[in-house]
Amino acid sequence: MENEIFEDFLKTIITNNEVFLLQADDGLFAMLEGNDGRSFLPVWGERSVAEKAVKDEWDDYTVQEMEIKELISWLNELHEDGIWIGVATDKEGKVIPFEAEQLQQLILLQKKK
Repeated sequence: MENEIFEDFLKTIITNNEVFLLQADDGLFAMLEGNDGRSFLPVWGERSVAEKAVKDEWDDYTVQEMEIKELISWLNELHEDGIWIGVATDKEGKVIPFEAEQLQQLILLQKKK
């Protein structure tokens, strides 16, 4: 099931050439922390799904789109900082975790197809 969700996410972001994040007024992006203390940057493949996550602790955040090219570059920094990507699958904040470098490689591989 997670594989199918991730494959749909990957196809969507490659086709649309963008991902969506939640950004606060101060320019910081929404983050999640796993039970193991690992930090995740949640990303969404569709604006409408990201908009549904703007609630509770993220109530003051806005949806920000990012081109795939910029994301690919940014994934290097996130990897160096030990920040993982949480491919957000729903409005409840459930994510599929990926190391930034791993996600970068998968995106680049998919773009070559």
